[in-house]
Amino acid sequence: MAKSPKSHLLEELRAQAESVSAKRVQQQELSREVVERVDRRLHAVFQYFDEACKLLQIIAPAIEREFTLPQIICYTGMTFDRGMVMFRKQRMQQHDVFAHVVIYYTLTGPPPPPIRVAMRRSPEVERALVAANIEFTSETDSTVRGAATNAAIHVAAGLRCEVRFDPDFVNDSIIVTLRNVDRFEPVILDFAPVALDTEALDDLVNLMLGKSSQFLLRAPLRGFGR
Repeated sequence: MAKSPKSHLLEELRAQAESVSAKRVQQQELSREVVERVDRRLHAVFQYFDEACKLLQIIAPAIEREFTLPQIICYTGMTFDRGMVMFRKQRMQQHDVFAHVVIYYTLTGPPPPPIRVAMRRSPEVERALVAANIEFTSETDSTVRGAATNAAIHVAAGLRCEVRFDPDFVNDSIIVTLRNVDRFEPVILDFAPVALDTEALDDLVNLMLGKSSQFLLRAPLRGFGR
């Protein structure tokens, strides 16, 4: 009797089931002490920035930093505009614990002049703007006579910024990802929970405002060890 052909769908489901089962076993083996320690720290981070964002939104402090994409655009004279902190929880060891905490904030300032580039270079510039989370619109540069060989890219006057805190219960750490905080490239730091104390959060606010980069020295880059 001929064998039935293998079901690719069942194979995918088996692989997914094995992955989920392995994750559940790993969660069960995690130390409750580690989970509680990391979760307490994330709760403290949320409480701190829930107040800090409200205060900064009222004060609207100046940002003592320029943001530059070489040969493309430079933001200067920025101020803190709006900020909020959000979180999501997950079920672990019969408790609801933090899955992540995220600070979203925007900076505002004078609108940069339009970027005028050759049409052939326009896709390259647009990819760089997308990677930097910069809003923009693009149009054919009508100021050029004859065939349309140039593009005019209009960028938003503000910047969208983000700080994200993710628990790593396996390694007893908190992963902090910075986007558009002190540069356009993302920075990922690996914090021991105890190191992410109030003084470190104060340093993070100062980094957000362009006052000091001390926060970046408080933990190693993700993947480089402590």
